[in-house]
Amino acid sequence: MKRADLNTLTTLHFVAAFIVITVCCNLACVPEETSDSGREASEAVDARHVDSGEDRYFPPSEAEGGWRKGDPGSLGVDRAQLQEAIDYHDTSEFTQSHGGSLVIIYQGHIIGETYVTGTEDGPQPWTRLSAIEVHSSTKSVFGTAVGVFLDEYRDRVDLETYLVGQTREESLIPQIWEQPITDERKMQIKVKNVLSMTSGHEGPEPWSADPSARRHYPGYEGPFQMYEYCFGWWFFDGIAAQHTLKFEPGQCFNYSNFGLELMALAMRNLSGEDLGPYVFDRVLTHIGMPKGLKENRPREIVSENYSDQPAWSVGGGEGCNAYGADRSESPLGINSIAGSCFRSTARDFARLGYLWLNYGRWGDRQLVPEEWMRTATSRFVRDDGETPSNYGYTFWVLDEWDKVPKDTFASRGYCINDCYVIPSLDLVVVRQGNSNPPRDVRSVFTETLMTEIVAAIPSAP
Repeated sequence: MKRADLNTLTTLHFVAAFIVITVCCNLACVPEETSDSGREASEAVDARHVDSGEDRYFPPSEAEGGWRKGDPGSLGVDRAQLQEAIDYHDTSEFTQSHGGSLVIIYQGHIIGETYVTGTEDGPQPWTRLSAIEVHSSTKSVFGTAVGVFLDEYRDRVDLETYLVGQTREESLIPQIWEQPITDERKMQIKVKNVLSMTSGHEGPEPWSADPSARRHYPGYEGPFQMYEYCFGWWFFDGIAAQHTLKFEPGQCFNYSNFGLELMALAMRNLSGEDLGPYVFDRVLTHIGMPKGLKENRPREIVSENYSDQPAWSVGGGEGCNAYGADRSESPLGINSIAGSCFRSTARDFARLGYLWLNYGRWGDRQLVPEEWMRTATSRFVRDDGETPSNYGYTFWVLDEWDKVPKDTFASRGYCINDCYVIPSLDLVVVRQGNSNPPRDVRSVFTETLMTEIVAAIPSAP
């Protein structure tokens, strides 16, 4: 798609931001023609590589100096083409209006970095110290934690383990059995289904400040809190709920936060630790992420997605009326927010991208199992061999872009808070924003941006 096409789409379709989940919420049973693409993608994964030599660079924390900067030209990068890509990002209507940032890491060097202060909203000014809520890119942070968890508890749980199971005793989330199971198909949900968005959970999430009335299903009770909602015990008027699954687990794809919340509960049940501290102590601290991501856990979720402090929110309060605004307390405790509300600077989020680029290794430590990272960033394959979507396990697999390498994968979030990773090019690109354009405009923007950046990078050897 040419730049002119983006301008036309932006002019015709630019609207106010959608609710958090609308970026990617699609139900997509697999068409027959998808399977070949999935098999080709799987073959491409085998060819992915990153130099694993002992002398590979890993940046110190920002407090200790942070990322090294590199001269694009001396690294073989086309300076003019790279600048064209940065200008394309900076001059987009939604970057200009609400601000945005872009950090480009090539061979462990920052070769491009830009921060645009918006005329209407966003951090004032927007700088490298601005901590932005990355929305659904948080799912990939959660997926990183899952990889560690599955390795740590490999004698008790794997991708084929049933999340609910046939009895309370064999369930990873026995709390769901405190009331009758709302849909027998829930007993068939496996760990792999909630991570690949194939569990059958409904997608829309009422994060707005004034959602519709809350109601219990007949015969059910409990507080109006997140876990109880995920179990299907209560619902919002007029919003698809979790009482009944949308389809048989594993058969289709539907983007949703709620299966992830159940997985986070299962992880807490086994580890005894909340999600944020769990992944911080095992991963984030070792890659130089700030301690605020463990210690700052606000419940009052404000409408703005930025602050001057890193954080990972939990539960829900008055700023997030969907859950907990009535101040009800759950006997299950405060829920993690596994799919959103992770706040970070662009430079620090690039550390996660670099960890993913290196398949879970940082320095001389394999923080996340390499096998998990390769599995999580490959298309999910159904039991019948088909691929429901270009989604892996909490990562998007971008193997259909024409002029971008087939091994590209990404975390993606509302307001174009994305992190793109291309192992074959040793390239990480983080984009943060505070305005969410319509999906078609978003798609054109991100593909064009990545195409222009890739055009500046030397081909892989």
